[in-house]
Amino acid sequence: MTLDNVRRLYERFDTDKELRARLYAAEGPEGREAVLREAGLYFSDVEFDEMESVLHVKCQTHEQAERFFEFRDWWNFLRHSS
Repeated sequence: MTLDNVRRLYERFDTDKELRARLYAAEGPEGREAVLREAGLYFSDVEFDEMESVLHVKCQTHEQAERFFEFRDWWNFLRHSS
């Protein structure tokens, strides 16, 4: 399920430096989509937006919420850059 791919990317956010580097280096939305597809993590912007509140609600501590906001801001930066 592609919605679950948002959660899976979030779980790999801190540990998979190679994936993060590939997403940073990808050219535009099509490049990021290709990287996500290759990693088995494809999701659309709409699906990310739908999962944002689900992931946020699951945060039980301030630290978890801060980590989530870091992930959310990182992804929003990537998807709004060309």
